[in-house]
Amino acid sequence: MKLDKLDLAVFVLVALCLAGVGFAAYVSDPARQPLRVAYLYPALGAIQNVWLSDIDQPGHQQQLTFSERGVFDFDISPDGRWLAYAERAGSGDVTLRLLDIASGKLRDLVDCAALKALCTSPVFSPNGELLAYQRSEALGASYGLSRIWLVDMNSASYETIPMIGDTQIVGHSAVWSADSDTVAFYSADSTQPGLLLYELIPRGDDEARLRFIPSAYGAMGTLSPDGQQVIFPDLVFRDSQFYGHLQIADLANREFAAFTDAQGPIDDVAAQFSPDGLTVAIARRYTDSRWTRGHQLYVRALNAETEEWRAVAYDPDYNTSYFRWDDSGERLVTQRFPLYADTDSGEPARPQVWAHDLTSGESRLIVDDAYLPQWVAR
Repeated sequence: MKLDKLDLAVFVLVALCLAGVGFAAYVSDPARQPLRVAYLYPALGAIQNVWLSDIDQPGHQQQLTFSERGVFDFDISPDGRWLAYAERAGSGDVTLRLLDIASGKLRDLVDCAALKALCTSPVFSPNGELLAYQRSEALGASYGLSRIWLVDMNSASYETIPMIGDTQIVGHSAVWSADSDTVAFYSADSTQPGLLLYELIPRGDDEARLRFIPSAYGAMGTLSPDGQQVIFPDLVFRDSQFYGHLQIADLANREFAAFTDAQGPIDDVAAQFSPDGLTVAIARRYTDSRWTRGHQLYVRALNAETEEWRAVAYDPDYNTSYFRWDDSGERLVTQRFPLYADTDSGEPARPQVWAHDLTSGESRLIVDDAYLPQWVAR
């Protein structure tokens, strides 16, 4: 059968449309999108802003924020669309702003400068519906202790309220469970220091929404994806000085125990659950013959038969203090600090952002003079 000109035109148009759809699906496939890391840059000597790098093209940076006074800290939404960041205001307050990364549209998220408050450490819930942040109210020339507040990201005006109504419950460093039902944070109450876990939807038979775990270390730790376990650093006095070790709390069974040996030759200061909850990464420094000046990064399966930890990018000339898993659980991005400055140049040592592939064992420097890195969703 011979096609007339109209049929041919329609055929070509349909073919082009199908090819366009196929090409769009091909290029938009998350597996084909670059792996990106966001961070604060520069660390020293200038105003800090949020920048973005493709880990396969180290040194190629894209600036996301253009604050004249500097960004304190930030978080990126799970879908990679929104950047929430704490920006220093001229009054000395710190306010929260929201950037649509694709369009560049910027607005106030919570106008903390107008409220005479210090608002920092925004953290999106994994479902993207809420954002937790810590807020300190002005008390004359100073600020009070911080409390955890929530922003409703689905409301047109981004309504914000205290997460817990009791003004005596203070804290910082909020983290979410993967189901977005639990928020854990460190209690800043000096009379009863420890971790507080607040369940937006009660899980236990007792219907309790707030649970307390004592710890004097001052750091939050890491919450398991299901919100039922938390690994956190605590202090132990050994050999005439204090060291850190890790404890694990099982909320379902209401018990906690040592996760790493409190009397062993170790100083453990931080931990992070992998996205599937099956592996844990820690920052450790040995205090015996394996001693290093800085903490090194180690990983281990949570339920491994052996307590042996595998070193990741071991280098005694660096200290690793901050690290985050990617969504696949195959990579870690870290903030590392070189312990020895370049004496020839006279330049001070600066923090660096590195990416580590656990499968290949490859480690690469992403950017120098940067800190607080995190993965950006593809």
